Amino acid sequence: MRETDIFPAIHTGIMDLKFCDTTFNPNTFTLASEIMRSKHNSGLIILPSNNSNGYETVKYSASDVDIEDDGVTVDDLWACTKEHYGLTAAAGILGAASIPIEKIKLGYRVAPGSSKYTNLSSHIGTNFSPRALLRSGSSSANIAKTTFGTIRVFGIIGRALPFAAIGLAVYDVISIGQCVYKK
Repeated sequence: MRETDIFPAIHTGIMDLKFCDTTFNPNTFTLASEIMRSKHNSGLIILPSNNSNGYETVKYSASDVDIEDDGVTVDDLWACTKEHYGLTAAAGILGAASIPIEKIKLGYRVAPGSSKYTNLSSHIGTNFSPRALLRSGSSSANIAKTTFGTIRVFGIIGRALPFAAIGLAVYDVISIGQCVYKK
């Protein structure tokens, strides 16, 4: 946004509002002096009005309350992160195992209507334990089929991992945040 003087800025604003069919006919000199007097405020909103000036102002002033700021240092944050490191490592491993990888790059064909991505846990399960399936017709297999679209054990794990990783990451952030807040 380029800088301009107060009167051309007011004129441009009024013209923009008139272009949008908003009735705004303020006394330009009164409005300019009101804006210039509000230097000690942290914000100013000018609203169209039917009063004698043609506008109303809403002023935001700086807070008079002194907030004591001990500050949180990087060392505090690092100490809290180290305190929760085991859980963070678990979230990192789950997150890495759920990164999408193109099936073609891993040598799989992409069936019509299916995703062109897989993840590391599903790939490992397909290579090392391809026959690990839930018993067909069981209630757990039916639930897994409707929820995750497969009855392969590693396919279910692979599709559930992103949600588990997000849940653990959210828990980590909240837990570390509480630790930092206490310090």
